[in-house]
Amino acid sequence: MGSVNRPGTYPVLGEQITVLEALGLANDLTIKARRSNILIIRDFNGTKVSTRIDLTQKEALNSPVYYLTQNDVVYVEPNESEVASYGLDNRASIWVSIASVLITSTVLFITRN
Repeated sequence: MGSVNRPGTYPVLGEQITVLEALGLANDLTIKARRSNILIIRDFNGTKVSTRIDLTQKEALNSPVYYLTQNDVVYVEPNESEVASYGLDNRASIWVSIASVLITSTVLFITRN
């Protein structure tokens, strides 16, 4: 899930899969993905346990979540530039909506008088 090119659920044919292989199934990370903070959510005895893994460090290979287990969820956060651009895009669309309402109201007011 998150900043991958093809988010979804993927069946695994082998007995185990690594985080890197799972990301490969999702057609890799997007250019705006945050590689240093991948979230793995694992069900451990009925409790959801979240662990983060930094794929920019070689220590990631020794992480307890490097090998995924059944029903693990992998979430890739967007980087700061993606989050900031989403906020700007969202604000721009709000201003466009407000401007549209004002223009429509003005046109209706002028045509009725």
